[in-house]
Amino acid sequence: MARVILLDALNLIRRLYAVQERPYLPLAEEVAEGTRQQIISNTQQMLLQTLSRLRQELQATHALMVFDGDNSSQWRQKLCALYKANRKPMPSILAAALPDLLTATELSGVKCFHQAEYEADDVIATIATKIRQHQQDVVIVSTDKGYLPLLGQGVEIYDPFARHYVSREQVKEKFGVQPEQLVSWWSLVGDSTNNIPGVNGVGPKGAEEFMALGRSLNDALQHPDCPKKLKLKITEQKQDIILYTQILTLQTQLELGLNLQDIRLTESS
Repeated sequence: MARVILLDALNLIRRLYAVQERPYLPLAEEVAEGTRQQIISNTQQMLLQTLSRLRQELQATHALMVFDGDNSSQWRQKLCALYKANRKPMPSILAAALPDLLTATELSGVKCFHQAEYEADDVIATIATKIRQHQQDVVIVSTDKGYLPLLGQGVEIYDPFARHYVSREQVKEKFGVQPEQLVSWWSLVGDSTNNIPGVNGVGPKGAEEFMALGRSLNDALQHPDCPKKLKLKITEQKQDIILYTQILTLQTQLELGLNLQDIRLTESS
């Protein structure tokens, strides 16, 4: 049986880069070339070591490192201008080094993938869903909480820094709802990572109690114990909630033109 690991490239690389950059902070506007090269060299070395470790830890037969496309957020930003408007730009040193890091990754035997119009999250969600439909094992390697709703679909998620799998029980303990309810919960309370404001007057505790009334927003709204004031707030902002839900839901039906053979692991060159 295939065991496929799907790596959220920038989630991994940006964390590794931040560790290597830290000793040199605050960076001057003009960074010495020696400093620049040292940071990137250290980042590449850590990246390759991490990829090698993950191959062994996760017993992978196939792997894919997925990058965001250049125009990947546009369709969501057209729906909601707030989406990721608070996101800090990638450090210029790292941005310039990405092509070399991508090449080094592929030379290590791990294929890389990106398409201009797709976010890595949607590509990974699509591949994970299709792999599970064929009864193969799939592990998403990322600390991005946006993947957590996929836990309800038989997908495993692995934190490469804490070095453990994320469980449904951990999600319930942290957020107060099941993984498959998270998009609805974030639509109510907001999601600061993606700059989604949520519903005015609805906090985490109220949203948790509300979602306990039903598996979906509609189920909870129809429950006889649904508080009237909360029901009114949600009903008044229904269109915003529908929009937030659409934005926060990962795409799982993209046409990517990939198959398992394309991402079978090879030995490093």
